[in-house]
Amino acid sequence: MATKIGPQPPPPQTPLVTEEQIVNAFKELKQQQSQIMTKISEFDNDVGEYNLVINAITGLEPTRKCFRMVGGVLVERTVGDVLPTIQQNKDGIEGIIKKLEEQLNSKTKEINDFAQKYKIKIQNTQ
Repeated sequence: MATKIGPQPPPPQTPLVTEEQIVNAFKELKQQQSQIMTKISEFDNDVGEYNLVINAITGLEPTRKCFRMVGGVLVERTVGDVLPTIQQNKDGIEGIIKKLEEQLNSKTKEINDFAQKYKIKIQNTQ
């Protein structure tokens, strides 16, 4: 008996056959969507806090002393040193939010396609 050596094709994906498997897969997709929405909300709150700090120190003299918490340690800096760093951090978080929103849109489309494929109707229980 000869054995093939080399790359093997991936095994075919087994289709979801039982109703329970379909429902569980759908619940998993919805849970992933919910986790993405939670992360977006957390980062939105962070951006709001950064905006409060930026607005509070923007009009201050650049040589004025200010304190910043870095890794649990309070560090003394000047407004001129801290303001660009805070702005950069805020911009980075906003970039992460955009990526998460793209993931959310993709996950929503995946959920809609899955629901359409398996004829799932969502009932609101309120």
